[in-house]
Amino acid sequence: MSPSPTRLLVRDELIGFGARPAMSATSFMSLLESSIASTVAAVMIVVDIISERNRNVYTLLVIRPVRRETIIWAKVVAVFGCVTVACIVSILLGMVVDAVRGHAPSAASLYDTGQAIAQMTAVIAMATAAGALFGVLVRSILVAVILVLYIGQNVAVLPLVPSLFGLLPATFWWFILLSFALVAVMLWFAGRAFRRAQL
Repeated sequence: MSPSPTRLLVRDELIGFGARPAMSATSFMSLLESSIASTVAAVMIVVDIISERNRNVYTLLVIRPVRRETIIWAKVVAVFGCVTVACIVSILLGMVVDAVRGHAPSAASLYDTGQAIAQMTAVIAMATAAGALFGVLVRSILVAVILVLYIGQNVAVLPLVPSLFGLLPATFWWFILLSFALVAVMLWFAGRAFRRAQL
């Protein structure tokens, strides 16, 4: 009898150096989704900001009685919200399919799912904020996309440190809070740079 595909990816016994338990299927899927979704979110926002600036769309928006930063923050919230909701719905639908098949989630698996969703949300937020920052600072779409793919995605790894390396599992929520603090800092810099930018 051959093992199921999920048994090949997620094992119950200890792996690695014997120090950390295997990653759950939910954590693995959220890791996979957050990697893809964060890249999509970062590229979407950076291309949107730069293409609108190159088409002089912002000259019409900045004459409105709103602060310039709110334009960037609104874009970040829209992209982050849409991508995150799509990912959370896909994870929850997977749980519904498992429940229909007779694998009702336990309290431990629900907590694990909550951690996975929080981690995925932090990764998407960091990548989106990095995309907004590069979109404001760079004028070329190609250069901004390359920066987002190489620098922005490396910054977005911070919330994944506890899961990827099995380090400091007790500080999981501190890594999530630190990630959202860095998101706030990046958005502040993006808003400040956009306010001072010549459009």
